[in-house]
Amino acid sequence: MSMTDTEAMTALINQFNQSSAQVMDVKTTTFELHLNKQAETAETNSARSQPAVTDSAVPVVKPTTEVATQSGTTMVTAPLVGVAYLAADPKQAPFVQVGDRVKSGETLCVIEAMKMINEVPSPVSGIVKEVLIKNATMVEFDEPLFAIEETTV
Repeated sequence: MSMTDTEAMTALINQFNQSSAQVMDVKTTTFELHLNKQAETAETNSARSQPAVTDSAVPVVKPTTEVATQSGTTMVTAPLVGVAYLAADPKQAPFVQVGDRVKSGETLCVIEAMKMINEVPSPVSGIVKEVLIKNATMVEFDEPLFAIEETTV
């Protein structure tokens, strides 16, 4: 997805948020976008006031992370649509890498959506087996991000 596509999608999301519309679906040959304010309200009310990764004083929404467990491996999926970053800053090391031990609740990556930074926590303790995304790429809702082999840390 080019930067122009990302900017266009961001503009659509911003316009949707400022409108009274509750649901919006956009489908092109390169991507699909589904926005639903009714679903967002439940997520937004469930978790707030998590400190941002950046120096910004804006509260961070911490959406629930969906997981799919297969034979001791937990797949961590994207809780929302946005741009995924593997580190808090381009000059810093990634939050986690393949082979790292993580604890339940530890930040795996962040997703920027509508200029808000959303942490993606590990739902389980274990060892990172796969990082399924590249830094600074657009991710879709429910897209697999990490594979974690469950252990007791």
